[in-house]
Amino acid sequence: MTTIASVNLDPAMLDPASVFSAPHEVLTAPLTAEDKKAILLRWEEDAEALLRATEEGMPPADNRSPAEMLVAVHAALHALEGPD
Repeated sequence: MTTIASVNLDPAMLDPASVFSAPHEVLTAPLTAEDKKAILLRWEEDAEALLRATEEGMPPADNRSPAEMLVAVHAALHALEGPD
């Protein structure tokens, strides 16, 4: 979805999925580590909200698995933080 050359930060911060097709794409975007972390944390919040809604019987309209998205976001956050 996004090109490596530029990222419009405002939409990425508000709705990461509107700019990136997967959390791992955030890692290669030309952004600061702080911006990448903020985007991934927002994505985590969105995935957790979607997971709660799914548990309450409101599945996502696009049939995405919120649990799988949450795992992908956590993996990207871990990669951003580097090796332990």
